[in-house]
Amino acid sequence: MSGEPRFSIVIPNYNSGEVLQRAICSILEQRYSNLQLIMADGGSTDVSRQIIEQYRDSFDVVISAKDDGQADGLNKGFRHADGDIYGWLCADDELLPGSLRHVAKQFAEHPDVDVLTGCCERIFDDGSKYVTPADTDAWDNIIIQNTIEQPSTFWKAKLHRQVGELDNSYYLSFDWVLWIWFRNAGARLSTTDRVLSRYYFTDNSKCNNAGNLFAEEAYRVLSEYGPLKGHLAEIFRHLYYKYDLKGCVDKPRTSSLLRYLCFLATLACLRITIGKRLLRMYNWHFASLQERRLKWYDSRQY
Repeated sequence: MSGEPRFSIVIPNYNSGEVLQRAICSILEQRYSNLQLIMADGGSTDVSRQIIEQYRDSFDVVISAKDDGQADGLNKGFRHADGDIYGWLCADDELLPGSLRHVAKQFAEHPDVDVLTGCCERIFDDGSKYVTPADTDAWDNIIIQNTIEQPSTFWKAKLHRQVGELDNSYYLSFDWVLWIWFRNAGARLSTTDRVLSRYYFTDNSKCNNAGNLFAEEAYRVLSEYGPLKGHLAEIFRHLYYKYDLKGCVDKPRTSSLLRYLCFLATLACLRITIGKRLLRMYNWHFASLQERRLKWYDSRQY
């Protein structure tokens, strides 16, 4: 890429009018001149339509039509992309000032890099905040857990075209699968210590209410792409349904003593059979808390 690289940023939206303007403004306030901004609206019926119309001149492409979910909407948006670097920003998130220029600089200084990911500030519904650092070992971890923050991640257009469109059979985990595809395609990943985005977890956001759906989709991902020929999926699923949902992982535990002792015995066996590293990477506890309508982000287990 020579000169100032062109960004193609897609905003997927469906009835998120209450927060949509914040996302749009966070991109426009980047003051980045070589930007293609794409709105992929799934046929919203709320105030989104008025907000999109208000900013229509700022969009290069506006799509407003019923889709088959967020991944399908993103695919429709990326079909119009003509930039050098791709990314997307969900309607309830925002980019922090200067992020696009920083990302462009990183790609320019490291032309061999295909994917860049940064830190992300998570904002929870009670007002608490937590900054997740960029995972420098993401390519080693990604086939077990999604350690990449989507709104803080950007990649080259040629890589996107190489791996193809997002898998729209997933409701939640299509970004996770995309990162795995990037890794498996031999993409070079780089990280930055800069906080590039804010990720809002509200009562209505799908990631705040994933619960069992996350567990089932994570099972699918691990079955297809995970270690131990996919058998880690069966192990994690067993831990989730047999012990996690029953309170064995809670602090303090809320399970019966007998179940907890069985849980400890299971962990002891797994340390021997699959090793400590894989066992430590079980991170479905937040979904267990969500499914039981408990405050999942108290655990800090993302």
